[in-house]
Amino acid sequence: MARYYREFFSNSMIAFIVALTVAGLALTIATFQGYMTVVCFVCGMIVYAIFEYVVHRFLLHQFPRLIPAMYRGHVAHHEHPNELEHLFSPLRYDASAYAVYVLVVWAALRDLPLVCAWIAGTALFQLYYQWMHYVAHRPITPITPWGKWMRKKHLLHHFMDEHAWYGVSHPTLDYLLGTHKPSPKKKSGLPQ
Repeated sequence: MARYYREFFSNSMIAFIVALTVAGLALTIATFQGYMTVVCFVCGMIVYAIFEYVVHRFLLHQFPRLIPAMYRGHVAHHEHPNELEHLFSPLRYDASAYAVYVLVVWAALRDLPLVCAWIAGTALFQLYYQWMHYVAHRPITPITPWGKWMRKKHLLHHFMDEHAWYGVSHPTLDYLLGTHKPSPKKKSGLPQ
């Protein structure tokens, strides 16, 4: 298992997210402002949870012409789902997205400690998402029932119906928006 931890954490994009998470958490703890800090931290997590589904479903599957380079990378991931080079987005995408995101959160909150809490929540949830995605595609058996279930759902997205099960780390929006099951026209190709 140590090999997979090294493999995961040695990726430059993951290292960036870890650094952002650690810095954000340290600043959040150092500048804690009570319940508003907690609210902003949770809001940051919720934003990433929604972002995960929206980007995966709409930008990477339904409207590929909006960001063609991201779409091409996602197609390569679907063609080679277990190859490490196709599991993570390039660092430049995440760094650029966070640069814009921090400015948007700053414009909305105008309070540095609350912005830090919000960004820390987002980065921590992204780290969780990235780990769940990594585990789904590497020869790792999740240790929790939740991890096993989410891995199965993500692999169904890859091998049964790519127009269902967009949530990689949680199924909330799949259930709310009806993408938690294959379309009636699809037949199961995934062995039990």
